[in-house]
Amino acid sequence: MIMIKRPDESAGAYTGTGNKFLRNISPEWMWKSGTSSCSSLRIGIPRMFFYYIYPGLWEAFFSELGMKPIVSRPSTTKTVEKASQISETEHCLPNKLFDAHLAELVGKVDMVFVPRVLSTIKNHLSCPKFGPLPDAARADIARGTEVLSIDIDVSRSPLAEALLLLGKKLNIQKGKTLSAINSSFSAMEAAHKKMARPDRIKGAPRFLLIGHPYVIHDNFIAGPILNKLESMGVEAELISFADNTPAKSYILWSTANKIYHELNTLSREDYDGVIQLTVFNCGCDSMMIDTYRQLMKDKNIPYIYLMVDEHLAQSGIDTRVEAFIDSLRWRQ
Repeated sequence: MIMIKRPDESAGAYTGTGNKFLRNISPEWMWKSGTSSCSSLRIGIPRMFFYYIYPGLWEAFFSELGMKPIVSRPSTTKTVEKASQISETEHCLPNKLFDAHLAELVGKVDMVFVPRVLSTIKNHLSCPKFGPLPDAARADIARGTEVLSIDIDVSRSPLAEALLLLGKKLNIQKGKTLSAINSSFSAMEAAHKKMARPDRIKGAPRFLLIGHPYVIHDNFIAGPILNKLESMGVEAELISFADNTPAKSYILWSTANKIYHELNTLSREDYDGVIQLTVFNCGCDSMMIDTYRQLMKDKNIPYIYLMVDEHLAQSGIDTRVEAFIDSLRWRQ
């Protein structure tokens, strides 16, 4: 097993100041000469949580370092079945899916990458379940596999610094790590552009789909709903998280504040309605649903939330979606 040096303190993260940070690297930062010991490493990346928060970043970063990133397959019914067997029953669905994705990688890679995500936007907080993920992985599902981790805490320091620390842990030359950081930021920007707002289809009803990025982009959670909307001739636009600097408000959860400000800017002419996709046992969403609902009511924008868990039948979701869309068509 390849041993990874673990520093006493981990760096935080913030993408917004990455370029400035790279131009002002502290000269005291000491690096060892790079070796080829990590060049052929297979790095497992679970397709959940941080994979969708930073789309395209991790594959590009590890590839630029000469390693082979291996991402778990998209979520399916089999993923959910595996999750129900190995995950804590009180977890939310994305956390259960994370455990299943992690289990898929164990035994197939040299190490799994599980960062400790504390904040992704300055002066905001991430879901508290993200914090213990590396420790939980080492103690349970990935206990027989090396777990590679860094702290991502934008409220303390930029994402570029966390990636520099990651390169140092892997004993990669400083220049190669800096190049990988630049390439991975470009890859993430390109990934966000692919998720950008599509050109509007003339005459088609248009709805904004809101939710956590790892919810609205997961194949099992959001896929059936998006397919249903498409079959009904409805255009669904997923909320974008490319801009990670929303205005400050009383909401400290990063995703919730981003959604709140997005809804604040909407007008009745922008969309025919808003659909919130949430999961059972999400504490953040349970606190924010009434806020979003009232905000849309004040703007006279139709709103519905759909809650998904591993036991929900597709027919139930179909019925709610059909009733919502049809009721708006009848109003017109």
